[in-house]
Amino acid sequence: MKTKMLSFVISVILLTTVSNAQVFDTIGNDFNDFLKVGGDFFTSPLHFNSGDWGNFAITSAVVGGSFFLDNTTRKLSQQDHTNFKDKLFDIDKYYMTTYAAITTAGIYGIGLFTKNEDIRRVGVEIGESMVYAGVITVALKSIIGRSRPYTERGHSDFNPFSVSNDKVSAPSGHATVAFAFSTVMAHQVDNIYWKVGWFTAAGLVASARMYHDQHWVSDVILGAAIGYFAGRFVVNHPLNNKDVNQKSKKKNHLNYSVGLNFRENQPVYTLDFGYSF
Repeated sequence: MKTKMLSFVISVILLTTVSNAQVFDTIGNDFNDFLKVGGDFFTSPLHFNSGDWGNFAITSAVVGGSFFLDNTTRKLSQQDHTNFKDKLFDIDKYYMTTYAAITTAGIYGIGLFTKNEDIRRVGVEIGESMVYAGVITVALKSIIGRSRPYTERGHSDFNPFSVSNDKVSAPSGHATVAFAFSTVMAHQVDNIYWKVGWFTAAGLVASARMYHDQHWVSDVILGAAIGYFAGRFVVNHPLNNKDVNQKSKKKNHLNYSVGLNFRENQPVYTLDFGYSF
């Protein structure tokens, strides 16, 4: 069903754009931007400054420290399961990779079809954020090979380079996607309630993964950090930064001025026009 929904969205986009050559140019340009931003993202550690390394150190310390809270938080998360909590934490069934991808394709398609650059760029930024963060998360899952909580092997059981679903607990893919998506969306509107709403939704997804005994707390913190920093990188990149783009664009517009002169003691009004490029 999920695959059919995604195929439908993609089909609608293709059918509505097939007759417009300019649209294909737009898609091509967006894809080139996707590759450029991605190249900068994956090579960014080579250009870290002291502030970047400081953030990396703090994040590493938080993730490392949360490792010692894994058992305690697991016990708490498995206590007092209620119908209300069951329904609340079902959010991880919807705010996850498949539906996030469908939503992203929908946003991009709407922006493309209506020729609304702002909406289209939101779709591009979300896609960039989720893909870049997703690549890192998928790679780390296999490299780390950590056993999921429900296997009862303990939080210190690691099986490097494993692809078994039982042994790809760290980092949490759901948390990665949720925070990558929410970080980009939160950036779109300068309103505290809007931002809190998106990050609350992402936080609920992370909590749901522990509630369902799929991840340790250190897994979701690591996944959330990857998603958040990927989102921040994307929205701050010059190719996506609205202020930079607006300043770099050349806008054609009509100029005019009204003047008042005196000739032989008689007032003469003048009207001048100009066109700037």
